[in-house]
Amino acid sequence: MTFKKAERKQVRPKFAMTGPSGSGKTFSGLLLAAGMGKKIAVIDTENGSASLYADMDKGPLKGVNFDVLEITPPYTIDKYALAIETAQAAGYDVLVVDSISHAWAGEGGLLSKKEALDARGGNSYTNWAGISKEHELFKARILNADIILICTMRSKQDYVLETNDKGKQTPKKVGLAPVQREGMEYEFTTVFDLAMDHNAQVSKDRTSLFDGKIFKISKKTGEEIMAWLAGGKPIEKPAPQPAPKAALLPQDQAPAEFPEDEAAEETDGFSPIKPEQVDKIRAGISALKERGKSEDVIWKGIHKVMTENKVPEFVELSELTDTQADMVIDYLKQWAAFHDEIKSKAAKSGAGNGARKAAQARA
Repeated sequence: MTFKKAERKQVRPKFAMTGPSGSGKTFSGLLLAAGMGKKIAVIDTENGSASLYADMDKGPLKGVNFDVLEITPPYTIDKYALAIETAQAAGYDVLVVDSISHAWAGEGGLLSKKEALDARGGNSYTNWAGISKEHELFKARILNADIILICTMRSKQDYVLETNDKGKQTPKKVGLAPVQREGMEYEFTTVFDLAMDHNAQVSKDRTSLFDGKIFKISKKTGEEIMAWLAGGKPIEKPAPQPAPKAALLPQDQAPAEFPEDEAAEETDGFSPIKPEQVDKIRAGISALKERGKSEDVIWKGIHKVMTENKVPEFVELSELTDTQADMVIDYLKQWAAFHDEIKSKAAKSGAGNGARKAAQARA
């Protein structure tokens, strides 16, 4: 281990924008992105709100073009991670994630997973272990992304009384803590807190460009950040290594084993669940619900039989292998068949009792 002189490097900065609904997070995020790059992408979880700012013919966003990817419920971490990787691979300069609040408190987000785990039993406290691990992976995916990121977060809202020029008190909506896991905002390079008048302050700023200022975010804000970033040392990326040349085998000599065959043997039975298997599981659950079974009871049954087969605890179907998925499909089919058989026997028994009663009446 050796110490060396600290140098500021041209890393990909990560920004957060917090504020209550209506404070202008999406608008300000797009303006900031426009000052930092030309090729802009947006991950939209806000029901297409970002697209309302497309093709503006006037105002600050005039001439700002961007591509959008809309995410719908459930707001899983996997969806966010895949969207970020897609934007990174496509070579965008800046990515706006609007918003990451859904990953925590939205439908299918981490809090929903926690509630589902609690409903299935176990210790409510220890159930946080898997949720915390997944959130740490989500946080790492954001902070280590090789792209400039702007993440918006909704703030919890409250009202305070302010005295106006006439001496009267009027209510004013203010933002409190952002809707995300506590402390998430401190992971970013700079955190812009927006008020309802669209003015911004920074609660954290590693660039030191905006300390003590109250201002409206504009393209110039992004340009100032890029100028600050240009003062750092470029990051040297390792040169790509040429692929090794394959040695040609003599015609009369063949290898004992091919790598493809060996890999296939190693992964046999451990490939991920297939989309058609997911559809079959959902259809099986729906079939049992039509037979009067509650979804909670169905999932308890699934987890019980999987535990008996030594399958690790899971929250999403995507965590299952194809072999495990087939086990669930078969179990749901057997359950439905057993239910129908019992019902059929009860119906026959009822019909037999009715016939006997009729014969006794005739006698």
